[in-house]
Amino acid sequence: MDTADGNRNDDERFMRMALREAIKGAGNVSPNPLVGAVAVQNGAVMARAYHRKYGDLHAETALLKKLTPEQSRGATIYVNLEPCCHVGKTAPCTTALMNAEVTRVVIGMQDPNPLVDGKGIRLLRNAGIEVTVGVCEAEARRLNAPFLTYMEKHRPWLLLKVAQSLDGRIALSNGVSRWITGEASRKEVHRIRARLDAVLVGVLTVIDDDPELTVRHVKGRNPVRIIADSKLRIPLGARLLKQSQPERTWILTTSDADAAKRAQLSRMGIQFVDCARTSDGKVDMRDAMRQLASRGITSILVEGGGTVHAALLTEGLCDELIVAVAPLLIGSDGRASVGHLALNTLDEAPSFKTYRTATFGDDHWFYLERDVHGHS
Repeated sequence: MDTADGNRNDDERFMRMALREAIKGAGNVSPNPLVGAVAVQNGAVMARAYHRKYGDLHAETALLKKLTPEQSRGATIYVNLEPCCHVGKTAPCTTALMNAEVTRVVIGMQDPNPLVDGKGIRLLRNAGIEVTVGVCEAEARRLNAPFLTYMEKHRPWLLLKVAQSLDGRIALSNGVSRWITGEASRKEVHRIRARLDAVLVGVLTVIDDDPELTVRHVKGRNPVRIIADSKLRIPLGARLLKQSQPERTWILTTSDADAAKRAQLSRMGIQFVDCARTSDGKVDMRDAMRQLASRGITSILVEGGGTVHAALLTEGLCDELIVAVAPLLIGSDGRASVGHLALNTLDEAPSFKTYRTATFGDDHWFYLERDVHGHS
């Protein structure tokens, strides 16, 4: 972390306030990052703000609008991401900070966007403003993991969620899975759906579960509904095909798809993403992710089934994993949470590390992130 004057403990305390502000924009700012800002004078918080929705004021500008010139002059501004320095839908935040005559800016992390990427920091320093970078950086990076993945890897950030029994089964042998986990877990899943851009399932999940893939148990906007279906096996009566805004239902398909059925689905308003196919005729997930990123999708909640899970894990496309474990046993004839991975050694196994645990009702949740130092 860059060194600068200021109490480190105070810096971390105020930065965590900025992070708590930033999360309030979840579900509304994509493809922009989540950004919160806090203004401090003589150890006292003068104002807080966050980026509310895409196209709206950035956090820093919204913050400065809450301050009088006397309050902003000489203030320290805490912001979890480097202020922008380019003209987009709004004016540069660096210009607003300089015009406000703030004394110091404390930044959680540098912005990887090539239009910024350190330029904002340099502009502030060249204007005589003291800048500290890297306060609570790990928390700042986790908060904006979708934005960072989108910028650095040019694909959406993928959160794979598995609701399973104690013995790793997500359904009975006949496909029945309602409900393995309890109501509290289902409510939390809907909260996650509302925060991410899209939810993705395989066509077998649609055939077996007939999900709606909407947000119902909490307030929030519905994500884009994405189905991996190389041959268009989706039933025409599926509930997700009957949701409002059919143009927000997208099917990842291939050249193997039935042309007549595709035309019928198109007339219903369903959108298609034409993807390359793998050697066994499935949707090429790497190609699919590139195409989804080009359409502005920065984050995806993957909700099944085992075949889709295995495909994404094999390609190394899963960034984080949530395993919700219910206290029941299904047996070896049940459907596994992850399909065939074709491993020859344990060193080839996808490896994760737990960074948080939680309990929802009787279910135990494990939050895991990809272990870059573990197995490949």
